[in-house]
Amino acid sequence: MEIQEKELVRSAQEGNKYALAQIIKKYEKMVYNLGLKLLGTGDEAECVLQDTFLKVLESISNFKGQSQLSTWIYRIATNEALMRLRKRKKQLLPFIAEDEEYKKDYSNILHSFSDDPLNTLLTTELREKMQDSIEYLPPKYKSVFVLKDIEGLSLKEISSILEISVPAVKSNLHRARLFLREQLGEYLDGKN
Repeated sequence: MEIQEKELVRSAQEGNKYALAQIIKKYEKMVYNLGLKLLGTGDEAECVLQDTFLKVLESISNFKGQSQLSTWIYRIATNEALMRLRKRKKQLLPFIAEDEEYKKDYSNILHSFSDDPLNTLLTTELREKMQDSIEYLPPKYKSVFVLKDIEGLSLKEISSILEISVPAVKSNLHRARLFLREQLGEYLDGKN
């Protein structure tokens, strides 16, 4: 952890409200985006944001600095999002992206085939199918997929955040990718 961040954490642990506000400001977008990617709606991402920072404020005095502050906050946010996923797992409602920013985050996974209007339509359909498929991933696979392939975190960071071994991260990521490949393969086969 960098010196400035250590000082910020120490100050927050001593009850400095400005330091707490700086921590929230620094990580709120990260937490919101993670909630949005895992849960799919802005409303639920807001709830994850609020619940995460309530826990951060309640627990900052217990933070020992054994990991990066960002890793600790990611862990809290991921757990909050996964609890929400488990609660709604029974409902299995189809995913409808409400936030245009959410759709843009998949640009590193799905690339435009060309400027051809037909291909643009197919790319939009493929993006929607990808979002639908991600929504139906089991929570343990979804969290690993989002953290690795969308957020770009390392396997070691994901292992620390989810408190599982690196081989378990690799296994869950592999299963998530197989599931998505199968779902998208069925879609693409139907287009031929």
